Amino acid sequence: MRVFYDHQVFSLQNAGGASRYFYEIMRFMSTVPDVQTELLMGISGTVYPFRSLPPSKARVTQLWESLPPGMLRYVANEILGNFAALVRGTMDIYHLTLFMRMPMVRARRLVATHHDCTHERFPHLFPDVKKVLWARRKMFPKMDAIICVSESCRRDLVEFYGVDPAKTRVIYHGVSPLGRSPEDAKTLRHRVRREYLLYVGMRPSFKNFNGLLQAFHETGLKDSMDLLALGGGPLTADEKDLIAKWKMSASVIIVPRVSDGLLAEAYAGATLFVYPSWSEGFGFPPLEAMMLGCPVLATNRSSVPEICHDAPFYFDPGDQESFNSALLRAVQDDDRRKQAVERGRQVAAEYNWQKCGEQTLDLYRQCQ
Repeated sequence: MRVFYDHQVFSLQNAGGASRYFYEIMRFMSTVPDVQTELLMGISGTVYPFRSLPPSKARVTQLWESLPPGMLRYVANEILGNFAALVRGTMDIYHLTLFMRMPMVRARRLVATHHDCTHERFPHLFPDVKKVLWARRKMFPKMDAIICVSESCRRDLVEFYGVDPAKTRVIYHGVSPLGRSPEDAKTLRHRVRREYLLYVGMRPSFKNFNGLLQAFHETGLKDSMDLLALGGGPLTADEKDLIAKWKMSASVIIVPRVSDGLLAEAYAGATLFVYPSWSEGFGFPPLEAMMLGCPVLATNRSSVPEICHDAPFYFDPGDQESFNSALLRAVQDDDRRKQAVERGRQVAAEYNWQKCGEQTLDLYRQCQ
């Protein structure tokens, strides 16, 4: 069986959950005797070691990163990839990495992975929303199978696009363990001197970081703890204004970019990891936190309860009082936090890339 993956997600990012997902799928497929994978990545500076995959099992075309991630690189790779696809013959499976099909790729079956409906639920946040929704409306009817990363994600797909549930399959992601780093532990100790709450990732409005700032202020925890936010870039003007308004400048610590080592140390040392998002298709950070023994306070919306089960403390992001009281309880209830740590490790262990790969392979075989 020949399985083809295109350049799309690798043209737009050098690192990220979607890129890791396809790397892990190809890594698994390289262990299957009757499967040959091909990836026309094109110009890319991906951080994932595709070239370490056995070339006899995984044919990866990757060119030197002469263009940064973005649309210019995307267009260049689309042109190069379509020319290259002409001589590749007919594939058994073409697994798209994003929303568009490369027209010159010949394949017997088409598969897509649907990660979330964030664009559909929060269209005002995305300047490219019309293009994305147009591409999805064209793509989904043409697919022979659609992988959804959670049941919540599948419900959204049916709700917004009327996709026949019979051609969908829920296959959960795996979670990659993060390695601890003594050097990053020293860096962290220099940045954070008190107990701290931890937030990880981007901060658009649907992630509800401002709700966390409000809870941090209204509970009075700002006087005894720090709030550490990793990744997501520098503070916006609105975030700076809120932090100044609530006199929290000394308590809110932002690290715009973060290594895996520093992230692991931050999870391991946090009093609590907080995940306040309104909408998630899957959600890696709470599982990463659980793997490293960090208790979690999480939103009760979208896929999060489905993925995290009964391990976290939960709250309603639409009710600030619910957020405040849950935050206080999660910080103060030592016994419940210990239970959250123990249960969290059990839940996180359920998600592994071997299982994800096996279920994806089963889907490919059923499509043939």
